[in-house]
Amino acid sequence: MYSDTASRTATRKPPPAWDVVWETRLRPEDHAAVHRLLAASYGPTTFAPGRSWVGARPELRVLGRVGDEVVAHAGVIRRFLRSPGGSLLVGDVGLVAVHPGRQGTGLGGALLAEIRRTLVDLAVPHGFLTCDPGLRPFYERSGWVALPDTDLRAIGVHHQVEDDHRNGMVLPVLTSLDAWPAGPLERDGQEI
Repeated sequence: MYSDTASRTATRKPPPAWDVVWETRLRPEDHAAVHRLLAASYGPTTFAPGRSWVGARPELRVLGRVGDEVVAHAGVIRRFLRSPGGSLLVGDVGLVAVHPGRQGTGLGGALLAEIRRTLVDLAVPHGFLTCDPGLRPFYERSGWVALPDTDLRAIGVHHQVEDDHRNGMVLPVLTSLDAWPAGPLERDGQEI
């Protein structure tokens, strides 16, 4: 007899084990596993062979693993953004990826929850990231807030100063969004 419940259970993929790893603790096989995920997510020509980063290296990685496979990833680095009101400490997040075969399963939301926990542990007031406008709803579902009227001047992954208009997002972590400064931002370190 056919059972719809049994069919759904048989195709369900196991949940990942979550790990936060400092950059100096990543082993070569970890970099290779992250590289495979990022190449599958961003395209094989984006990342040099054996590299699990494209711009600045993260300070730490949030990894979702199933066995030896990395199925979810984000890089985080603490840094200061400059605004007209002064410097602002953030947890700058980048290289956010979920394996294409696992997208739409809730794994992205679980990854964003792990990123939030990591930012709390790092004791940063806010998380910060940039993304394409089409991805904003994904982040907004997890509490990230778009900065549609905020220009960002930053050093991109290709070592050039770039003006990024209206693609920044902020996550209140230890400080409310009311403390976020108005006006343009500058990120002097290279994008992750």
